[in-house]
Amino acid sequence: MLSTLASTRLPKKIGDFIPLFLILTLFYSGVVFAKVTNIFLVQNSGWMEPFYSDTGSRFKPLILEIIKRVRESSPIDEIVIANFNQSDGANKSPSLLYRGLVDVDIESAIGRMRLATKPSGALADTDFKEALFGAIGEYSNRQPAILWVFTNNKNSPKNSPETAQKNKEFYQWVDSETSIGRIVAFPFKSPVKGKYYQARGVMIYGIAYGSEADVHLQSMVAANRPFGKQPARLKPLNADALTFVPTGSQVGKDYEVGLLADRKTVQIEFSGDSKAHIAQLDGVFRNDFYPYDIKSADIEFGAQFRGERGGIEADIHPEKVANIPAGGQSSPIKIRIAIPPLPSVWEPSVLFGSGHRIPGEMHFKLKEQELTISRAFLDEMGELFPGDPLPDLFVPGVSAKNSTTSRPIIISVNYPTWPLIVVVSGLLVFVVGGLFMLNALLRPKKFKVTVDGVQKTYAMKAFATVSVLNGRGELIGNLKRGLGKPSAVLEANSQGSIHVS
Repeated sequence: MLSTLASTRLPKKIGDFIPLFLILTLFYSGVVFAKVTNIFLVQNSGWMEPFYSDTGSRFKPLILEIIKRVRESSPIDEIVIANFNQSDGANKSPSLLYRGLVDVDIESAIGRMRLATKPSGALADTDFKEALFGAIGEYSNRQPAILWVFTNNKNSPKNSPETAQKNKEFYQWVDSETSIGRIVAFPFKSPVKGKYYQARGVMIYGIAYGSEADVHLQSMVAANRPFGKQPARLKPLNADALTFVPTGSQVGKDYEVGLLADRKTVQIEFSGDSKAHIAQLDGVFRNDFYPYDIKSADIEFGAQFRGERGGIEADIHPEKVANIPAGGQSSPIKIRIAIPPLPSVWEPSVLFGSGHRIPGEMHFKLKEQELTISRAFLDEMGELFPGDPLPDLFVPGVSAKNSTTSRPIIISVNYPTWPLIVVVSGLLVFVVGGLFMLNALLRPKKFKVTVDGVQKTYAMKAFATVSVLNGRGELIGNLKRGLGKPSAVLEANSQGSIHVS
């Protein structure tokens, strides 16, 4: 295997290499990946002769290795493997070798790869644009797809000797094509020598066609798959330049600032009885714009939380960054964010919940962005692809003058438990009192009543009425009770007497 791949061992199962933060990111965000076709386009024109004829070439094992890594990294609809060169008579490009998901057939298809020839017998030319158009149209039916292109970076339609210019035209086309949202490139050192040509390396491009494919490719790049480390970015150059990495907070001892398990979401956690209205976060910026060094940029910062119609008070200091190498960190920065209005401790969602969480987003905009290509990257490209315009094409154009990056943030408030204790205690008192009252209403109470001088005992429930009879069995009146002692009511013209003790 090529040296770069040899130093990175592949895990045996998917759980070994997808970082936990990536899984949690998808879980909490509710993202469900749709399956996307992965198309592997392998150049087999004349310029690739040494990769096929050199007995020491590891080109085909490299293709198989990348396919395995892609399959482990992403939900796969199907694998498409095709050669490409340039169509000429009976020689069609791209030419399908396999589509499906059977390992043994994938290996067999790669083993059958051969150099293509024209009807005249000469080795075939190369047309990158024809290959991409054909693959998207024929193999994905213009549905979302990731195209993995294996090439020695020589584009020679109609045997054009101006391969550098043809490459440049191709790169300009894919850069302007709106349906292609993301392009990454990864060079592998692979010196080979054939009968006609020799080469020092091969380039693999990952090209996302359609938004769903862009999400897939972005997730793989974030997990350093399938190349084992971060590839160079050709597109886009106006997004996701910097990552804010919190290092602490100066908002008080009750506040904690850190990252959630997804390693992206910033959390500010504090007690609900805190009186602070401003959170100040200390941190640094990490330059994720590989292979670019950020020479300088002005920063605009804002924050938005759920339920807030407009942006809240937020600022950043300093308002400029400078000299951040690719993959490196900036000097310390401070961010101030106003805490959104918090609900009362007596609100049901707070009382009976496990705290209060306010999701939001921080927005960083880099203006007048000045980027330069990493010296190490230029040296690597110059060594592997001498005379190729690729490094020149990495020089950012007008679209890279500004870039935007969003980062999720959560305000997490831990409320005290005493209000819940008060409410529960009140409910308990209410329930006990209610039961007592109910018992008082339903249980009869005995009262001593003197009727015509004779004492008797009457058992009465609340709000009940009882007839009172004299010694001869005649009705002389009634006892009527509310909640307390009953009162006596004599019948009209009654000569008897009723007295409640």
